Amino acid sequence: MPKTFILHDETVNTRGFRMLTSGANLEEFRKNPVGLLNHNDWDMPIIRWENIRIEGGNILADAVFDEKDAKAVEVMGKVDRDFIRMASIGAWPPEATSDDPMLKLPGQTLQTVTKWTVREASIVTIGSNHNAMVFYDRETGKQIDLNDPSALIKLMDTTKTSNNPKNEKMDELNQILNLADTATPAEKAAAVRAIISDRDRLKTENVTLTSRIDTLNNAAKAAQKAEAIQLVDAAVKDGRINADGKDTYIKLFDTDFESAKTALSAIPKRQSVSGQIEPGNAENAVELADLQKKDWNTLDKEGKLVTLKDKYPDLYEQKFEARYGCKPQKA
Repeated sequence: MPKTFILHDETVNTRGFRMLTSGANLEEFRKNPVGLLNHNDWDMPIIRWENIRIEGGNILADAVFDEKDAKAVEVMGKVDRDFIRMASIGAWPPEATSDDPMLKLPGQTLQTVTKWTVREASIVTIGSNHNAMVFYDRETGKQIDLNDPSALIKLMDTTKTSNNPKNEKMDELNQILNLADTATPAEKAAAVRAIISDRDRLKTENVTLTSRIDTLNNAAKAAQKAEAIQLVDAAVKDGRINADGKDTYIKLFDTDFESAKTALSAIPKRQSVSGQIEPGNAENAVELADLQKKDWNTLDKEGKLVTLKDKYPDLYEQKFEARYGCKPQKA
């Protein structure tokens, strides 16, 4: 029958630090739940851990011994006869630590590990805390000597250890901020504040420039509008377009000013009726005066529309438009 072991709890270990169960990453361990003897990873596993779980701040698992392995059977006997009671977590170096006094317990001299990853779990004779603990170097895979004070301090300093993924992110941050790897938190904070200050300044300048551009654009549009009205009024006055077409040309100017200006300038000015009379031709002048004063219906009754159309086409067009509200179709 599998025996349940407490692999880890949150008490302070003999090294002076403790590790929060809530920060444990068990995914790698669950994928390969090997159990060793005294963390001897150069030997074959003797256990398969099952039912890995968290209960009451503890990490628990059930040990299934390999009964076809002599060493495993020997250790299982020691466990069954109550000569061995302890298990131990083997973990990768801490990924995050905290000096928050609220997380420290009596007797704790080092940081609290708040994020870490389980590598393996072993049956052990004596551990560094109630559930023991070892760490493995990510690059070499070898156990880190926690009896070396300098190694322990380096292990707890997650901002400097080469095995900590967080360190890579901090190096990247230093590169982004154009700072040396040895930059202090104060220097980093100052660099970030300078970036924020530049951002705020650029935002203000952008608002000012946008306002100025809008003012200039509005002034240019107003000037174009005034010019468009002036050009259309002139075209109506010299007979190039009818007054009824004024609004249409104004809208065309609003859509494409230059195209409307070009189209309007291409329309020839209408020659006045009096301008069509040859100098010294008094007879034509009398005839023209007679035709001008009569409306369309009168001219029609008198049979003078043909004369009007042949000799004075512009006057004919004016009379036609006055009668029917549109220009006559060109033949």
